[in-house]
Amino acid sequence: MVPVTMPRRLSDLDKRIYKFLVKKVGSKGIPQNELWKTLGITSRDASRSLKKLEELGYVQRIPIVHNGRKTFLIKPLKKKLPSERKKIERRTIDFSKYIDIPCMYCPFIDTQCYEGGFYDPATCDMLTEWIMKNIRKSKKK
Repeated sequence: MVPVTMPRRLSDLDKRIYKFLVKKVGSKGIPQNELWKTLGITSRDASRSLKKLEELGYVQRIPIVHNGRKTFLIKPLKKKLPSERKKIERRTIDFSKYIDIPCMYCPFIDTQCYEGGFYDPATCDMLTEWIMKNIRKSKKK
């Protein structure tokens, strides 16, 4: 049986590191041990994010010796970050316009008011009057 792996998503930290590398460091690169200090994150978090970024093709990690210590030179690769999901704009409805609709206080709404019933919304005088009043109001504006 072949294990199924979920596609890896970039975390906010991964994106932050990659954006920093692209904007501030560029193609010259930065030693990994300077990167995490500059960003104010732990070496462990930086290491995990950079491994993921390397696996996904966003950075190149080149082994080097910097200040007498083994580390990696981190270079960003030209790759677009996945686009952010756009928030769906939802329209709001102003219900205050409809508070005075006659159906809201009609005593027959639950029992005798229905299409074809004794009280029919299509022929209701109170509803028709309310609609006409609101049409006149909107024309004045």
